[in-house]
Amino acid sequence: MEKLTFKQQRFVNEYLINGNATQSAIKAGYSKKSAEIQGFENLRKPKIAYYIDEQKRKESNSAIMSRQERQELWTEFTKDKNLRISDRLRASELLGKSEADFTENLKVEAEVKTLSEYIDDLDEN
Repeated sequence: MEKLTFKQQRFVNEYLINGNATQSAIKAGYSKKSAEIQGFENLRKPKIAYYIDEQKRKESNSAIMSRQERQELWTEFTKDKNLRISDRLRASELLGKSEADFTENLKVEAEVKTLSEYIDDLDEN
């Protein structure tokens, strides 16, 4: 993807802060007279839209805790002697569940017949 011009980058940065295309265009250095049109046009340019979407995606991903971060947090809680024992046990339980420590393994044995075998058995009876 092509790099943005200085003005376009400023526009993207401002737009991510305030969400207003006209105000972002003014702060990026476009004239007040043309800011509304420039803001609208900038949002329609594929490379600018790409950069805005990419930044929003990065921000949303960083806001969501990863599996590793959750496990580290639960481990911290489990080891924290200042927490109530019930809270420490709950953190321990959540950590164990996240690592599938409490799953039951069942062994199932079954005889599976094909449709033709099933029909043959019916014919015999």
